[in-house]
This record gives sequence, structure tokens and C-alpha cells, in this order.
Amino acid sequence: MVINLQRRYEFSLAALRGFVRSLRRRLRLGHMQFNVCIVDDESIRWMNSTFRGKNKATDVLSFPWEEVAKVKGRKARPRKRRRGAQGISNFLGDVVISVQTASRNAAAEGHSTLNEMRWLILHGVLHLLGYDHEHDDGEMTALELKLREELGVSGGKQEMQVKLRKAKVKTQKWSRWRR
Repeated sequence: MVINLQRRYEFSLAALRGFVRSLRRRLRLGHMQFNVCIVDDESIRWMNSTFRGKNKATDVLSFPWEEVAKVKGRKARPRKRRRGAQGISNFLGDVVISVQTASRNAAAEGHSTLNEMRWLILHGVLHLLGYDHEHDDGEMTALELKLREELGVSGGKQEMQVKLRKAKVKTQKWSRWRR
């Protein structure tokens, strides 16, 4: 489900819903569901402050319904969900995006706000699946960029190659440190 909870910016809700369907198919989520909530900076700042202790607006937050198994590589799969106390099963969680921050980021990168929001949905869903770019040696970044290309979430090829190189450098540094 994609829900627009702000009124300041206009965008194509239908286009985002279409992207979510494509992403679900590409990730082979089957019956696994998630929500995407589009909010403003004020709302996401409150959530970021309340749940992460960071009193600033951000572009995307992910709220897993249950703790997910930490995954590595391509075979990302959430743990099998049991029917919860409130009767909810097969629900990954919520991805919350600030369209204001996404719009600023898009302008700085030279692409559309819609494109930025697609990328943020992809990023947020990977977090719901258990990926963590802060601790995974660049695996999430590499997968995200690969999926981004496969799903047609535009971004200059050069930009993608730079980010992949950075992810690989991080992985190489980590590998040397672990020896």
C-alpha cells in the first residue's frame, strides 16, 4: 500500500504504486506485504527524533514489523512470519519517505523527485528485509545499485559505478582488517 499523508508536493501516486508492484515481483516477495507512507519533513523529523534520537528530517525511515533475520548476498528472505497476536502475518513493515527531503535530494542530484522516491522505496524495503549498509561490507549498496538498474530507476551510469567502487573499496578494507 502506498499512502500520501502530505499535501505540499504533488507526484504520481499511480507511478509509485506501479514501481512497488515491480519491486515486489523482482524481490519475489510473494504474499509478503509492506506499506509506503509519504510524509513531510515535520512528520519524519518527529519520527526520526522519537525512534532514533536524531532531531532532524531525513529522507527515508524503515520500521520492520518484526525483527528480520540478517541476510547476506542475493538470497534475501525475511524469516517465515508467524501469525501475530493481532492476527497479522506476512507483513514486513513500513517505509516512510519525506517528499520534501526527497525533492531536495533529487534537485541536488539532477533527477526527478519521483525517481528519488523510487530509489528510497527500494532502499527502505531492503532494510525491511534485513540489509544494513552501515555494517555489511557494501553488500546492500551493491545489491541496491544492481536492482536500481534492473528496475529502471535512473541514475547516471557514472554515478552508479562510483558508488559501486566505493562499496567494493569498503569491502576490501574490511576484508584486510578481518585477516
